[in-house]
Amino acid sequence: MKFFKTMNNKESLNWKKGIAFGFYTYMLITVVNYFYYLSTENGFFSPTFIFWSGLLAAFAYDFILNLIDKK
Repeated sequence: MKFFKTMNNKESLNWKKGIAFGFYTYMLITVVNYFYYLSTENGFFSPTFIFWSGLLAAFAYDFILNLIDKK
């Protein structure tokens, strides 16, 4: 019994691109938050927001790339 369908090569490549995009989004928001913290001594973003923004960016970018490939 399979819970997920197998990905073809293009979907796998899109997922790897999505992971990279999500990671860079996560790191960018973390850097912004860190520099804001250095200047004001309190955080601009919550840790929950930072985590979910990177994760959602990865899934959204993967979804968009897969939609473009289906056209």
